[in-house]
Amino acid sequence: MKENYQEKDKKGILFFGIFITIGIITLIYWSISDREIDLKNRNLNFSGKVKKVEYDIKQLPIITVNDSTYCICNAYNTDHQIEIGDSIVKRKGSDFYILIKRNTHKIIELIH
Repeated sequence: MKENYQEKDKKGILFFGIFITIGIITLIYWSISDREIDLKNRNLNFSGKVKKVEYDIKQLPIITVNDSTYCICNAYNTDHQIEIGDSIVKRKGSDFYILIKRNTHKIIELIH
């Protein structure tokens, strides 16, 4: 009888260990992928007029500028402010976008 409890304890500890290991691996993966996205975003360098704006299922803007398409990640609160005809600037090494509204010429900084 005592052996059955020990077997159950071993199985419980093994299950718990596997669960914790999977959780740690998932957190490491998310951390690495976030850094890659940040690095990729930081290396973007473009400016021009927005020719097309679409929003994906997560409401992240996907913009077309100078025949290239860019996705502005969820770290930026765009609040659906980007419109066709607006000018946008993203400099390499910078963490923010500069949005210049087409009608009012108002400058909006989209900060990370």
